[in-house]
This record gives sequence, structure tokens and C-alpha cells, in this order.
Amino acid sequence: MRNVTVLLLAAALGSACGTRPPVNVSNSNGIGPFRGLRAIPRQLAFTCVVPGCDTTLVVKVQSTVNRRVAIKRVTLSRENNAEYTLTPSIMMPAIIGAASEFSIDVKYAPMSAPAADDLRIVVDYTDASPDEADPDRIEPAKLEIPLVRRLVGEPSLDVQPRTLTFGLVRQGETKTLPVVARNVGFGNISLAVDELDAGHPWVSVALPTGVALVPDAGVQVPVTFKPTTRGYYQGAVLLGSTTPAVGQVEFEVEGTSFIDGVIALEPEERAIDFGDVPRRQRRSITVQAANLGGNPLFISSVTVRDMSMNVRASLPNAAMSATLDPLKRLPITLDLDASQPGLIDATLVIASTDATRPTLEIPIRGTVTEPRLEVTPTMIAWGNTPLGWQVPKQLELKNVGFGPLTISRITFVGGTSNLFTLKNVPALPMRLATGGRGSIEVEFRADAMTSFSGSLSIESDDPVQQIIEVPLTAAGVSCMAGCTVANAMPSCMNGQCGIASCNMGYFNTDGMASNGCECQETGGDPSSFCSMGVYKGVLRDTSGGTAQHQGMLPESGDVDWIRFYAEDASNFLSDDFDVRINLNTTDPSIEMCVYRKGGTSHDSSCYMQGETCGIRSYRRDGSIGTEDGADFDIKIYRRTNAAPTCTTYTVSMSNG
Repeated sequence: MRNVTVLLLAAALGSACGTRPPVNVSNSNGIGPFRGLRAIPRQLAFTCVVPGCDTTLVVKVQSTVNRRVAIKRVTLSRENNAEYTLTPSIMMPAIIGAASEFSIDVKYAPMSAPAADDLRIVVDYTDASPDEADPDRIEPAKLEIPLVRRLVGEPSLDVQPRTLTFGLVRQGETKTLPVVARNVGFGNISLAVDELDAGHPWVSVALPTGVALVPDAGVQVPVTFKPTTRGYYQGAVLLGSTTPAVGQVEFEVEGTSFIDGVIALEPEERAIDFGDVPRRQRRSITVQAANLGGNPLFISSVTVRDMSMNVRASLPNAAMSATLDPLKRLPITLDLDASQPGLIDATLVIASTDATRPTLEIPIRGTVTEPRLEVTPTMIAWGNTPLGWQVPKQLELKNVGFGPLTISRITFVGGTSNLFTLKNVPALPMRLATGGRGSIEVEFRADAMTSFSGSLSIESDDPVQQIIEVPLTAAGVSCMAGCTVANAMPSCMNGQCGIASCNMGYFNTDGMASNGCECQETGGDPSSFCSMGVYKGVLRDTSGGTAQHQGMLPESGDVDWIRFYAEDASNFLSDDFDVRINLNTTDPSIEMCVYRKGGTSHDSSCYMQGETCGIRSYRRDGSIGTEDGADFDIKIYRRTNAAPTCTTYTVSMSNG
């Protein structure tokens, strides 16, 4: 407590002796303790902010120190602002006495829409004493007085009319029509029209300058149409404002430099598309026949060419013909009576007095939908199946109708043996396009020696047959009674039906006995030894020699070797030698290695030189003056751990 008393006493003595205690210096506009100038009021607020207003407000600038203050200048924070006029009550620069004041008259006469940036009066001042060492002098500073515009309401830009029709304006001539841009907002916020996108070189707009629109005020904006070629134009002109939050508005311009009547169809002259229409339903589409020329156009007939007789066309009031004035439209109604399923292939035909195109033909497209589900086979019979076998059968699902077909459920009917199971069922609902196919597998497991039956139910949105049932029959029998395997010698070792051996040229690639030896080798099987591989002879570069081999790798670890000699014949100032080897197959695991041994004559030995592996394409080009002839050995193999398949491959070889 004693320390506090001493501090308070020292502060009191210091005040009595004329020593000024330290003070905080903050904003010099009257907020908190300060030394310098302050403004009364702290800001000036103008409520009349539209063009034509003329308001003068006064702010007092007071000194808060017992010293003389030098006022260096009074300015605006943004130069060249003609809307504000500052008139200080004393001439600048000036010196004011201790604790004295002066005033500033601020006149605001807006000439356009208010700008978005802030504006302030800035008073630059400093201590008037010439003694720089004076410890009591005040530091140079600025007094800032905000100028606030009381903006109330919301501006909004509108333009009328929304369509300017210039009619016929001949090539090279000019025609001008006005639109009126108007501020349809409320309050006291004005806006200026000063953004433009005319949209086309034929169109120009003369924007007003220095015009601010108060609410309910408008200004005429001249729009000029000047076609430079023969043609028709229809497009939008965009007007906008830099006043914040005011969106763009658009109006349409239409004009033509075609003198005679010109036929057109709107929307654009593409195919008229009915889309998918279910059978026995009706649908109508209305299009517009337009005269894009500057003189009347006579339409003599509107018909539809349609072999199915599904589509008809009609004019208003069942008229047979019509006359179209310049730049006018006439509705044409197309009615579809979807009586027969199938693709719509029709044509709208408009005959008119258009000299260039007297007959306008527009394709009519669409689909009268009636999806139909076809299931193949219509029943599945496994027959006698040896005990222990699991035999899958494939069921194909096809949309043989028109329009998309949705299959919603695939289930077994109640009472079906649980030895029938579904395999590879796609995610449901399954959607099939016209002609689309899908498949599932039904597997039977022979666990007992008796007969089994059941049914598979397939539900879809086929309007004729929503549910199709596929009967299933099978019988489990002993190995001796039912062991028959395709392309192989059967075996009943330990009572299990299996394959003793495959017939010549056949292979049990998938390892299953139920479908026998399913792979048949195409042609002769090349040896797995290089020196005993299939030799394709000599491929001469000068004659463009070619060769081809098709094979298969039906067993795990199977390798095929193919060989040829590429001859490099003599050429003068050129070399035809160009060896290319390409492997083609849909099995992604099959690759090749190519080995090259240079020499002038074929050698039956394999040296495994110049190896290039893991490829499907190989090329070796020749060089002038060098012997490029060589033996080429090709090894066809399947990548490690890849399962064998019955997929064939083709190797193409060429030279030159």
C-alpha cells in the first residue's frame, strides 16, 4: 500500500509543478484522449444523393491543445472530384491559436450515380513552433472527416421494349430505333447505363454519357442495325451498369437484308425429335415456320412423308395454306399417334414461294417404345449329371423390342430345389437398350441320385409379358450311368466322373470335367523348343515378304516358337530392309519375346541374342551400306500366374 501512495503523491506533485503526465494518443477525431485537432460532427452525412441535388454542410475543426497549430492544407482523399466543393473559413495554409477553431463548408452536388469508394476530408496539420527541440510540440498528423452518402433503397435497370424489329434493311443501308433504359428501383440511389454487349457487328448502340437515372427516370438509347451482307439476324443486346448489385438486362434485335421471302423453321432446322413415346400414347410438338425475308411469303402446303402413318402435321384452324408477312411466324403442330412400335423415320415437307428453297424438308425422329424380353433358352435341362459335378448353364436376356427394358427381379419360384443356384447375376434393376443383351448363369450341383426340378422367374417392364418363367430340370446319377465328357476319354476313378485324357488337338483349359476338353488348338501346335519352332521361311525386303501364324496357349506354361529369316538384298543408294512383328490377341496376359541374330544365311540353331521381351509390337529398320539380314526367333508366352484361356493369338511378320 505504501508504494501506491507514493505513486499517487508523485503524480499530484508533478501536476502542481506544471509537469504534464503522459497521455494516450489515438484517432485525432475526438475518440479518446488526444492532442491535436478534432471535428464536430465527426462525419458529414448527405441525404440528397441524386443528380440535381445541391447540399452544403458545415464541419467545425477545433484545436485541443494550448499551443498554436499550423494548418497546412484541406483536401479530399480522392482528387479531381467535381461533385464536392470545400470552402474553409480561413485561407490555407493557416495558423490557429491555442484551443481555437475554424469551419469548412462542404457542398455536394452529385452529377451521376454514386461511386462505390469511400471519400474523406483530410486536414494536414503540425505544431506552429519553429523550435524543433521543444518537448511539448505536437507531431505532424492528419484529421480525417468521412463524407457519407445516405443511400436508401435499391436501384434496378429495365429496358423497353424487349424486342426491336427493324424489318427489311437493305445491304449497306442503316436504320435506327430507340429503346428506353429506366431505373425501376426505389429510394434515392441512381444508376448509370455504361456497360454494353451488342452481340453482332451489324448492331451498334449509342450509350448515353454522364447520365444518372434516379428511380422512375429513363433515357432513350439509340440502336442501329446495319447489315453488311445479305442475311438475317436475331440476337440479344446486353445493357448493364457499374452501380453495385445492378444486374444486366437484355433486349432482342431482329432484322433482315433478304428482300424476297425466305422460309425457315424454328427452332433450328435440325431433326424434330419426339424422343421415346410408349406405344398407344399420343404426343404433340409445335414448331414455327418463319419468314426471314423482307416481303411476304406464301406457304402452299405442309405435309408429312411417313410410311408408318404415325405422324401428321397441321396449320392453325386446319388451314391448307397460309401467307407469312416479313419476319412473322406461323405455328405448325406435329401429332404423333404411337400405334406401331419402332423407330420414327418421317419428314416434314413445307412448300413455299421461297425462290432459293421452294421445298423445305426437316427430318422427324423418335421411337415408339415397347420393350420385349427374350430369354434364351426357354428352358434349361441338365440331363443326367454325375454325382459331385457342379454344372453351370448360361441364360441370355435380350431386349428384342424398342426402347429401354428394365429387369427388376430374378428369383427362383417357390419349390425349386436348392441345388439350383444363380451365378454372375448383374446388379438389379438391369437396364437393356434396344437390342441390348445380358446374361446370368444357373448352376446345378449333383448331390444325390434323383431327379430335380424348379423354375426361374424373371420380372421386367415388358408390357406384354411382365414375368417369364424358365423351367429347370436335372437328374443326379452315378458316374457309370452318366459320365460322358466332351472331346475326351471319361474316367470314374473313386466314383467321380473325370477326364482320363483329351482327344487329339483338345485341351481341358479351365480344369473342369463337366464341360470336357473345351479348347481346340487351331492348326498345328508349335514346339516349346526354339530350334523346333514353326519356320516361316525367308522374308525378302525387296519383295515385301510377309507371313502370319495363328495359335493358342491353352495350358498353363505353354510356349510357342515361331521363326523366320529376314533377307537384306542389295540396293543402290537405298535400303528396303524393314522388319515388323505384331502380336494381336484379346487375351491381355499373352506377350512375346523377339530374338535377333545377324548373318547372311539362315542358321537353325537358337542363340537367344538381341532379346526384346514383354512386347506386342517390334520393328527393326535397315541402314544403307550395312548387311542387316538376320534370323528372328519369336517366343509367344503368357505372363507368370496368368490363367490359361482358349483365346487365340495372331502373329504378323513382314520385311520391306
